[in-house]
Amino acid sequence: MPWPTTRKQETRKKILKSAVRLFAQRGFHNVSLGEVMEEAKLTHGAFYAHFSSKQELYNQSVYAATEDSPLAGIMRESEGDLSFDKIVKTYLCSEHVEQKISPCPLAAFATDVSNQNDHAKQAYSHVFEGLLDILQTRSGGEIPDRQSAMSLAALMIGGVVVSRALNDDEVVDELLEACIAKASQLVK
Repeated sequence: MPWPTTRKQETRKKILKSAVRLFAQRGFHNVSLGEVMEEAKLTHGAFYAHFSSKQELYNQSVYAATEDSPLAGIMRESEGDLSFDKIVKTYLCSEHVEQKISPCPLAAFATDVSNQNDHAKQAYSHVFEGLLDILQTRSGGEIPDRQSAMSLAALMIGGVVVSRALNDDEVVDELLEACIAKASQLVK
């Protein structure tokens, strides 16, 4: 009996999901291909049927992480515009900081991607532009211009990145609350 035609796609998704999780937690240089494949419960040899190198996997992981990111989830549930408040609170939540939900690549790879090749930076830039588009077109018209969207994106991403580096849960909660409170001031 032949393999289902969707098997290759499913295998690729498993590898990417594993890579996103590991790269987000430990960065490019602290993850081996063997660890990615073990996490995906696949053999090491299966890797090369989908990717030519670890660097290609990383680049594709930046894009793949957007599929299950916090904002992707609420966008799938929404049939129209999202409220500004919903976007900000979904992104700046403790579950996102603690990576209990699939991380947004903009926060998860923020410090790691700067040490990568131009393809990784291009992927990151493309995803960043996607966030700006969401902020400007899906927020119910509450974000008036690109400059406001950029400022808000930096606040959101930075709030998550800094929160992940802190070791005091009370300070993390305080920081997230401060970011949420100040976010509305950026779009007035």
